[in-house]
Amino acid sequence: MTEGNDSAFASALRAAISDRGVTLARLQAWLKADGNPVSMATLSYWRSGDRQPEGVQSLGVVEGIEDRLGLHRGHLTSLLGPSPRVGPQAPPMLPFDAEREQRESEETLAALGAAAQDSLRDLSTQLTVTVGRDGSVESITMRSLVQATKGVITELPLIDVAPEETDVMSVISDVVGGRVDREYLHPGRLLSGVVIALDEPITTGATTLFEFTETFPAGYPTKQSAWHATSRQAREALIWVRFHPDAVPSWCEEYVETEDDYTTAMRSVKTGAVHLARHGFGPGILGLRWGYDE
Repeated sequence: MTEGNDSAFASALRAAISDRGVTLARLQAWLKADGNPVSMATLSYWRSGDRQPEGVQSLGVVEGIEDRLGLHRGHLTSLLGPSPRVGPQAPPMLPFDAEREQRESEETLAALGAAAQDSLRDLSTQLTVTVGRDGSVESITMRSLVQATKGVITELPLIDVAPEETDVMSVISDVVGGRVDREYLHPGRLLSGVVIALDEPITTGATTLFEFTETFPAGYPTKQSAWHATSRQAREALIWVRFHPDAVPSWCEEYVETEDDYTTAMRSVKTGAVHLARHGFGPGILGLRWGYDE
């Protein structure tokens, strides 16, 4: 089993950080002081294997990490696999940054003809995630209770961010409380979206409960994380990840991202499952990620 395109790099980075006994926050501060600024989210993505450094700027940061952790030059960079991008390269920049995701989310909503959900409140969302024998997500069942805060709500747009650029969309099925009406894959090949038309519209103060299952067909990038994003404070958010008996991970990490903060914490997986719950959380992102050391 692997944890993505850069499992050797991610494993070596985790080992080096652990051996030196430093936190990501300390490492980020060192890099910034050295003129190699990088976000906490990007460092965490690299450590988990969710993202692979690419481009001149990112490789410069990796060399800075080698220096700060007392590693020989090339110790980490030599473990990077080939870039998944082909053809002409864009100017150097950190891959899949928040600015890109925000811009492409807005473009995806526009292409779907869906308005941003500023009239909707997320009251309770539960994600049940099934992980297969290969260690990647097989399916996610989402059950959500939402409330209209003004006007009339007739449909709900959903955005998916893939682990890496792909021509394959996840599949939404078994919808209860509505139906898939429209779908769209952004030309950037990182984001896609669907619109669920509600069986019954809701007006100000009213609520609706809906459920669906998301699966990942052949060709979709390996997915070893699960997350939920909310644009407003939610009463309850729960992520429950259940691992195949042959795919209990070597490590598991929770992460919480808000506009002002980004925190991570290692989690123990003793029973073949792990969950993350928050009350009164948002706006922000809750997530769990995992991996397999060689």
